[in-house]
Amino acid sequence: MIKNLKKFTLFFYIGCLFSFTFYDDLIGMRFDGEDLEKPFLGGFNRPKIQWLDWDGDGDIDLFLLDASGYIRYLENKGNSSSPNFSLITASFNNIFCGSWFYFLDFDSDGDLDLMSQNNSDPDYINYFENYNGSFNGSIIISDINGAYVVSSSVMTPTFADIDNDGDADFFTGNVTGTLTYYENIGLSNGIPEFQFITNSWQDIYIVGGMRDDNRHGASAITFIDLDGDGDLDLSWGDYFQQSLYIIWNSGTLEEPIMLDVALEYPPVDPVFSAGQNMPTFADLDGDGDEDLYVTVLSGAYGNQLVNNFFYYENIGSGFKSEFSYVTRSYLSMLDIFSNSSPELIDIDFDGDLDLFVSNQYDLSESPWVGKIFFFRNTGSNTSPFFEEESTSLLDENLGQMLSPEFGDLNGDGDIDLVVGDFNGFIKYYENTSSGSSLSFDYIENIAGIDLSGNSTPTLGDLDGDGDLDLLIGQLNGELIFYRNIGNNKSYNFELENFDDIMVDNNSSPELIDINQDGELDLILGSGNQGIHIYINEGNSSNFIFNQSFEFEIPIIGVNTKPALGFLFNSDKIDLIVGVVNGGLFHLQYEVCLGVGDLNSDGGWNVLDIVALANCVLANNCSELECAGDMNGDGGWNVLDIVALANCVLVNNCS
Repeated sequence: MIKNLKKFTLFFYIGCLFSFTFYDDLIGMRFDGEDLEKPFLGGFNRPKIQWLDWDGDGDIDLFLLDASGYIRYLENKGNSSSPNFSLITASFNNIFCGSWFYFLDFDSDGDLDLMSQNNSDPDYINYFENYNGSFNGSIIISDINGAYVVSSSVMTPTFADIDNDGDADFFTGNVTGTLTYYENIGLSNGIPEFQFITNSWQDIYIVGGMRDDNRHGASAITFIDLDGDGDLDLSWGDYFQQSLYIIWNSGTLEEPIMLDVALEYPPVDPVFSAGQNMPTFADLDGDGDEDLYVTVLSGAYGNQLVNNFFYYENIGSGFKSEFSYVTRSYLSMLDIFSNSSPELIDIDFDGDLDLFVSNQYDLSESPWVGKIFFFRNTGSNTSPFFEEESTSLLDENLGQMLSPEFGDLNGDGDIDLVVGDFNGFIKYYENTSSGSSLSFDYIENIAGIDLSGNSTPTLGDLDGDGDLDLLIGQLNGELIFYRNIGNNKSYNFELENFDDIMVDNNSSPELIDINQDGELDLILGSGNQGIHIYINEGNSSNFIFNQSFEFEIPIIGVNTKPALGFLFNSDKIDLIVGVVNGGLFHLQYEVCLGVGDLNSDGGWNVLDIVALANCVLANNCSELECAGDMNGDGGWNVLDIVALANCVLVNNCS
C-alpha cells in the first residue's frame, strides 16, 4: 500500500523544530468488523462534493466541504479506472467557503476558479480568481444592474450552460419550491457577469415529501444528461425528499423544456436517506459513462451523519444511464457520528498504545447519548493496528459530548478513567479490569466540578510532586486548573489560577513533553482555531507556559481534540486529532533538538555559522540532519545560513 504523506506546516524556533506530516493510512484499523482503507480521513457530516482533475494527471480528484466550512482536497493517487483517494489538505488554500463551493474556469483562462458562499453575508457569492494555483482575495458577485447575485444559505446552487452558449449560467433553489435563474452574459474586466432572469425558471414548483406549505424547495441541484438525448436534465435533492427528483428535459440544448418529473431515482433501487440528498456524477471506473454519487446533507427525516456517501455504478449501455447500487459508504474511514475525542494509553500494559475514542452522541441507538469506543492495539509498538472491541467501554448513559482521560488516581498500579461531558462535569471511574476484560466502576463526580459546559480534562504532574494534577478545557475556551494537594493514592483537587491561555471556544488540552526536556508542555485544541502548542519554560516544580511559541496548524476541522503518543517506538510523536465530523486525523512529527548548534557545544556562535556555510558550499549537509535545517524546508541552503547568522549576531538563538 502506498503511504500518502504531505507536509502540513512547520513550527520553528532556534533550538527546536517541529515538522508535521499527515498520514491517512499509516496505521491500520478495524471498526465494526471492517478493515478501514483510509481510517484517518476525518469523518463526513453533511458532505458536499465536486469531482474534477485538479492536478491535470488524467484522473479525477475529489473536493469535499462539510461542517468545518473549509474544503478538503483528496488527490486521486490511483488512475482513471482504479481510484485511490488520499487526503492532501483539510483546508484548501485556507479559504472559508461556508456551506457551498463550486470550481469552474469562469474567466476562460485555462484554470479553475472558485465560487463560494460569502463569509459575512451567507446569501451573497464570493468569487476567487485562480492565480497560478493560488486564490488571492475575493469579490462579491453582482449582476449587470449592480445588485448582488443571491442564493439562500440553506441551498446548494449549481452552474450549468443551460442555453448552450459556451458559458455557465447560475441556478439556485428557493424555499418556495422554485428555481432562480441568472444568465451568464460574459466577462467584465475578467470577472463573470450575470443577468437575473427569473425566480421561477421553467415554472418548476416542487415542495418535497408530503409538505405543501412552501417550507422547502431545491436544496441541492445538478444538471446532467441522464437519458442520453444530448440535453441537460435536472437532478434535485430536497429537504423533504428521501430520494431524488429527476426533471426530464424534453426540449433541446438551447431551449430546455422541463415538464416530466420522476419522484424517486434511480428507478430500480432508489436512494433512500434522511433527506436533502446532493447528487453528483463522475466516471471513476474509466468505462466511459458517469456514475452516480449521492451525499446526504440530512433533512426532515433525521441527521444521517454516517453511511452518507452513496455510490451507484452506471451499468447502462450507450448513452443511456442505468444505475446499480454499490455502497452507502464510498470512502472507508473511521466515522462515529460527531465530535470525536481520542485518547492514547497503554491500558493493557503490553508495551503499545491503545486508542479510546468518544463522541457527542450515537444516533444508532436510543436515547442519543455519547459512547466511548475502545480500540485495542493488536499490533505492536513499532507497527500499530487498532481493533475495536465488540462492546462499548461503558454501557451506561454517560451523557453527551464525552471526553475521556486516563491516569492512576488511587495508586493501585492500574489506569483509571475520568470523563468530561456536555454539562461540565468530571466523572471518576476506577479501573476494575480483570485479565484482558476491561471494566470501570463509577465512583463520583470529582470535587463537585461544574463548569460552563463541554469539559475536556487532561491529567499530568505539573508541579512535580509525584501526583496527577487536573487541567480542564471548557465551552468558553478557558482553561481551569485544579492542583492535586493530596497524594498519588488519594487525590484532593483544589482550584487555582492558571495562565491566561484561552481560545475562542471549546478548549481541549493535552499534556506531553513535546520537546523532550523533562517538562510537560501544553497542546491545545479549539472550537475553530486549529491546534496550538505552548512550551513549558519552567521547571519540575514551577510550570510556565510560554505563549510566544504558540502557533496554529492549518485548520483540519471544528472542535479539534488532540491526543499524543509514540506509536512507532521512534523519535516521532504521533498526533491523533478528533473533530466535529466524528472521525480522526493522524499527524506525525519529529522533534529536532539542538537546531543551529552544529558542533554540539550547547550554544550558538560563529563556529556553528562556519560549519553550516562549509557544508552548504560543499553541498554535503546530510550528516547534520535536522540540526542544520534552520527554516524547516527539508534542505540546507543559504537561507539557513542567514537565519543562523541573524540569531547569533543578536545573541538570541535560545
